[in-house]
Amino acid sequence: MSLYDHYKYREPWDKDLPTDLIPPIKHLRSTFDNLHQYYGQITEKLCYYRLHPGDAEDIEEYLAPLRQLQGIVGVPATQRFIALLKTGTPPAIFKAFFDLYMDAMTRSALAIFFQLVDVGKANESRLGLPHLEWAEAQTRGMIRSKIQLIDMWIRNVCDKQPYEPNEDIEERIFWRKWQAPMLLVMKPSRYILYDPERNWERLDLADSRGVFEAFAVDYVIHIEERLKQVAGQTALALAKQPKPVLPPAPQAPSNPEQSPKLEEQPPRLRSTRREEQRRETQAKYKSSQKEYLSLKKANPDKSDVWYFLRIARMEISRGSNSETIRKHMKRR
Repeated sequence: MSLYDHYKYREPWDKDLPTDLIPPIKHLRSTFDNLHQYYGQITEKLCYYRLHPGDAEDIEEYLAPLRQLQGIVGVPATQRFIALLKTGTPPAIFKAFFDLYMDAMTRSALAIFFQLVDVGKANESRLGLPHLEWAEAQTRGMIRSKIQLIDMWIRNVCDKQPYEPNEDIEERIFWRKWQAPMLLVMKPSRYILYDPERNWERLDLADSRGVFEAFAVDYVIHIEERLKQVAGQTALALAKQPKPVLPPAPQAPSNPEQSPKLEEQPPRLRSTRREEQRRETQAKYKSSQKEYLSLKKANPDKSDVWYFLRIARMEISRGSNSETIRKHMKRR
């Protein structure tokens, strides 16, 4: 299972949830969905306009919402957005709007996380989990439930889907024949050197799927990493609050035969496991290096993005995406 498929798969969000909590959680999830649609539409329309300046499309109604969006994400994110737009290349324009979209959805996810923390705290005894852990899990599920929106956002900022009346319904809905332009994988959007002559050169269908799946995975990782940080900071702040002193609970008589002592894991064993994990990682990327050289020898006319995307789909990658593979191999 690829990392994209792993993130796409999820259990029902209302599993084991008390019935009276389903409506408020459903409301929060609906709020997140609406914000995805709203911020996605603003950034999608304006990104398409900047990538296709000759296309006559009225964008006036999106300019005021864009200014509001910049206020929501804050000064540092807005400065990064403006700096990328000033670069002026199609890859920089794409990255500017994609990052702005991700920053907006990160803010939205964190705001809903804090709402879930309050709900969890008020109902902790019925949840089966500590309220912070429960709130973080609910927020992760909410984030991942929208991973498919990233696929369509990327297609729509690059192209307008042609209308083919004889096309089958699935193709009209999912646009599976779409081919990604090279601008998506050139710097600063990804890692291929920028070549203005190749902006609208198209990748094949398999590589196109690999590209938009990589961006969708980035969406999940980007927001969940920030969520993890904030959840940890919240837990730390909570741990610093004074707790009421309770009288000690009655102690049962000690009986070594009935109460076996839980042995602590030896430090040497923990060290050995870390060593095993390190060796496994080294072996994985050594295999990737061999595959890279083999692919390059067999297909000398292909680009690095073609090689890394091929390797990412192999069993030896074990969930690593093409960008992670590239970084590890470049360090060798």
